[in-house]
Amino acid sequence: MRYSRELLGVAAVALLVGCGAPSNKAEEVPTPTSRANVPGLVEPTCLAANLLGFSDLPQAAAPVPEPRPIPADFVPVRVVTCEGDWSAGVVEHSVSWVEERREGNMDAVIAGYRLPSDAPPEVRTCFVDQPTPPIVWLVDDQGLGLLAPDLPTDACGGYKWDAITVIRALPVTERIVHLIPVSPTIEARFVTPD
Repeated sequence: MRYSRELLGVAAVALLVGCGAPSNKAEEVPTPTSRANVPGLVEPTCLAANLLGFSDLPQAAAPVPEPRPIPADFVPVRVVTCEGDWSAGVVEHSVSWVEERREGNMDAVIAGYRLPSDAPPEVRTCFVDQPTPPIVWLVDDQGLGLLAPDLPTDACGGYKWDAITVIRALPVTERIVHLIPVSPTIEARFVTPD
């Protein structure tokens, strides 16, 4: 009889403890996102003061943090690119600055940025004339991002375009054309002589 009372007591305690345990997995604490693991992320923008230096005019918007290496625990889910549509020329003293948002698998994008450069600038014996790559924001699942680092380069300083090629293959989810006023000096560069 004594053993059955002890067994009954243990069973009652187990039952009470079991009643207090969560039974729904949805109530579990979510795993931390990339925002929690990577400090210094900001909302991506193409209109920050330090991204519009080409205009040669003062900018009202605040600057954003400079590009930096991609942290190992940062998991982007989309990109935002910013680049000029210089072929459109100057319209009403402004140039077209194109913002595109794209989504998809970012593994190849990250791999492209992490390729090694072939020669440091101080030991290059050749140079190439090439277009400027777009400004790229890598954006996490919370909508915050970091400016991607410079593209790796080959022995002559030519960009390794792997990351940009992958980005341009991703589907565009939004495209915005911003008109950015430019100084008369910059505007004169777009005017072709007759």
